[in-house]
Amino acid sequence: METGVADRLSALSYAQARRLLLVAGLAILVVTALVMLVRKVETSEVVATLLFIPIFIAFVFWGVRGGVGGALTAAVVYFLIRYPAIEAVGVGRFAGLIVSRTFAYFAFGLIGGWANEQLQGSLTKLELYDQINDATGLYNARFFLQDTDLEMSRSERYKTIFSVAWVDVPSSAFESHSKRHKIVRELAGLLKESVRTVDRAVHGQTATHLRFAVVLPETGPEGARTFADRLADKMGSFLNDRRIEISRDDIHAFAATFPGDGPELASVRAGFTEIDHLEHPEAAAAAVAAAHADG
Repeated sequence: METGVADRLSALSYAQARRLLLVAGLAILVVTALVMLVRKVETSEVVATLLFIPIFIAFVFWGVRGGVGGALTAAVVYFLIRYPAIEAVGVGRFAGLIVSRTFAYFAFGLIGGWANEQLQGSLTKLELYDQINDATGLYNARFFLQDTDLEMSRSERYKTIFSVAWVDVPSSAFESHSKRHKIVRELAGLLKESVRTVDRAVHGQTATHLRFAVVLPETGPEGARTFADRLADKMGSFLNDRRIEISRDDIHAFAATFPGDGPELASVRAGFTEIDHLEHPEAAAAAVAAAHADG
């Protein structure tokens, strides 16, 4: 997905949180070491502080095991740094310092690794149950897939019908617009005003276009087609009013009814499946891993 024209504010995924944590943590450790240098603290102790960096990186990427491994490595390196002085004056003078540093390294690795694993689990779980598109407040691709699954099951059981209408707006139209995020939110508001209480409005984005879809319970083919065409007309007029040059021919409207339009519905569901995987990469990876484990 081309995030430069994504026009959506992504929920904080674990990968993003990890990058943020790395930058913040490394900055704090480096600044601490620099302050120690300015205060002319012993070089060995400055290095001892910098040894928290590999522990930090290890537990951020590999959890508790990484933290413990990093702590063990740091403790050995610190001992080697102090070894010449130990040989000169004996171990007694440095025993307390070595023990306290080793304890600090392992505490940092264990607690940090545990906290990181909790963060990963929580954010992955959040992704698994996330149903709202953060840029627009509409439902997201995951909700669309779950909701259309439910509607298809209900249709088959109770012999009812439902339709899906969707409009694709090329994302290239927003590339040079300075307020594209605001415009997309306003488009979502336009869609909310156009639907009934029982309808569910959805937003997602592919690499080439923004997709606005609506699940329309108890709506036949003619009603769905009319709704999609009118929505495309409204969105085209709305964008032109905001000086976004786009023709109505560039805005594509579609509709599919179940039962009846099985291939069309399968196609739009496949598109939203791809969008869901792009929006929730951590959850997608977890689902694949679980499927392999079950197999």
